Amino acid sequence: MKRDLAEMEHMIDEYLAFARGEGGESVEDTLLRPLLEEVGEGAVRAGAQVRVEAPDGLTARVRPSALRRAVSNLVMNAAVHGETIEVVARRLPSGGIEIAVDDDGPGIPATQYEDAFKAFNRLDEARNQNIKGVGLGLAIARDVARGHGGEVLLDRSPLGGLRAVIRLPA
Repeated sequence: MKRDLAEMEHMIDEYLAFARGEGGESVEDTLLRPLLEEVGEGAVRAGAQVRVEAPDGLTARVRPSALRRAVSNLVMNAAVHGETIEVVARRLPSGGIEIAVDDDGPGIPATQYEDAFKAFNRLDEARNQNIKGVGLGLAIARDVARGHGGEVLLDRSPLGGLRAVIRLPA
């Protein structure tokens, strides 16, 4: 019963965060490396091996807490489904920013990429239903990216699992 209550509380918290959005936060120049390292530490505590790569001084004009939440959702999703995670940030030739999160988990079929972004949708064929989660992580990450004028894209990871990429404009 306690486990059910904790899971319900987690679902409600995730839903409220999704519904609330991050609209009130100010945009500021944010150093990406410390933000990504902080998020990576959370995945390490969850038992994953994490490598973060970002040029020193790489900044993005973002709402920092919102971006941290988006990246954290992608990284923690990778930690749940894989053991090895790589988080790589770089400046694009267009001047925009790309943050790629790769894992070595089972991945998901390309035909289900768009479905993965639907709120409360969990892809149980490729993923373990015994794992906590309410199906909001990717939806929230995409919402945050779009709130910055960007996007989240999914692809097959070179590590064998899923690659989730946040692309933000200049």
